[in-house]
Amino acid sequence: MRLRTALCLATILVLCCSIAAWATPITGRSASARLSTDDRLCLGKISKIADAAFSLEFTKGQERKVLEFMIDGDSKVKGKLEGGSPAKVGYRFADRNVAVHVIVTPTSGMGAR
Repeated sequence: MRLRTALCLATILVLCCSIAAWATPITGRSASARLSTDDRLCLGKISKIADAAFSLEFTKGQERKVLEFMIDGDSKVKGKLEGGSPAKVGYRFADRNVAVHVIVTPTSGMGAR
């Protein structure tokens, strides 16, 4: 009876440790495209587009500002970069603003009359 109880407790202990190990987040290259705590977020309209860069115009208080972002091989762009399109840019600063994740919201073809 004692042997059976000891085996049951040992099995439960191993099961709990396994569940705890599976519950920890995976770190490494697969999570690098996500925003980290050092990354910043900016919302605005795309004002200018170049080969590997674009500018985003936004308002901060009463003031209009423009930030330029570089696009590298790790940048994820969802949507088509077009001038005047609203966009949300997650970026990091490494000598320049480097876009990590860009989400472009398509403008509707319906204009106000």
